[in-house]
Amino acid sequence: MSTEPEQTEDDFQKELIDLFGQEAQEWLGQIHSALAELEGQPDTDRHRQLVDAVVRGITSLGGSAATVNLPDVERATFALLPFIDTVKDRTTVTSQDFRTVREQFRLVVTSVTIATGLSLDLGPAQTAPPEPAVDFLTLLNALRRLQDEQSITGSPSRSLIPQVMHRLEHEAKQGVSQMQVAVFQQLLCELQSADAQCLDSLRQALPDIAQSLNQFRVEGEGASQSSQVLSTCMQQVEQLQGVAKQANATPLVTFLTGLQSFLSLIGQRRIVIASQRVQAVEARIFAVATMIEEWISVGQQERDVMSRLPLVA
Repeated sequence: MSTEPEQTEDDFQKELIDLFGQEAQEWLGQIHSALAELEGQPDTDRHRQLVDAVVRGITSLGGSAATVNLPDVERATFALLPFIDTVKDRTTVTSQDFRTVREQFRLVVTSVTIATGLSLDLGPAQTAPPEPAVDFLTLLNALRRLQDEQSITGSPSRSLIPQVMHRLEHEAKQGVSQMQVAVFQQLLCELQSADAQCLDSLRQALPDIAQSLNQFRVEGEGASQSSQVLSTCMQQVEQLQGVAKQANATPLVTFLTGLQSFLSLIGQRRIVIASQRVQAVEARIFAVATMIEEWISVGQQERDVMSRLPLVA
C-alpha cells in the first residue's frame, strides 16, 4: 500500500509526463512538417531555415525528456541529430538521406508514444515516390547516339562521353543492370566539380608560376640560388599536375610535364637557358590558361547536353 507522499510524487510525475506529451506532440509535428518541406527541395534560404527548425525541435524535445527523466526518449531524440547533418547541404543531400532520416524520426515517435501512452497524430505518413531508373543499355545507347552526332558535326576539342561510358561499363561489370537517373546526374555533377577545382587551382597557381619565371628571367641565375623561388614554383607545378590528372585534363597534364622538365633544367643548370626562352615559356603559360578555360567550357556544354538526355519515358 502506497503512502500519501509516494502517491503525491507519482501524481506529480504523471502530471509532468502529461505536460511533456503535449509539448512533444507539438515539437514532433513541427519536425515532421519541416522534414516534409525539406524533401520538396525548397530554395537555399528556406532549406537552411527548415534545417534549423528541425534541430531546434530535436534539442527542445530531447532536453525536455531529460528534465522529466525519460532517458529512452532522450537517447532516441538526440540520436537523430547526426542524421540531420546529412541533409544540411542542399547540393549534396539525396533521397536515401531523407529516407534514413524518416526511419530514425519514426523511432523517436515510437519512444515518445511508449513513454507517454499518447497516440500521436502527425498527419498521413509520406511515402517518397520511387526514383526513376534507366537500364544501362538504354543509357549507353543514348550516349553513343550523342557521340555519333558529335562526330558528324565535327569532333569537339574535348569529349566527356567516353569517360562517362567507361564509368557505366564498369558498373555493369559489377552486375548492376540499372542506374537511377539521380545517380547519373550526380555522376555529371562530380565531373563538373573536378573541372571547377581544376580551373580554380589553375587560376591561382599559373600567375604565380609565371611571376617566378619572370623573376628568374630578370634577375638571372642569382634568383634561383638566393631564394626558394624555383623550388616553390616546382611544387606548385606538381600540385597542379595532380589536380589536372584528377580532372582528366590531358592538355594541361602534357603542358605541365614539359614545364616540369624545363624547371628541372633551370634548377640543375645543365644548360644555359636564354632569357628569351624563359620569356617564351612565360607567355605560353598564359596561353595555356586561356586554352584550358575554353576546354572546360566545352566540357560544361557537353554535360548540359547529357543531363537533358531523354532517359525515362
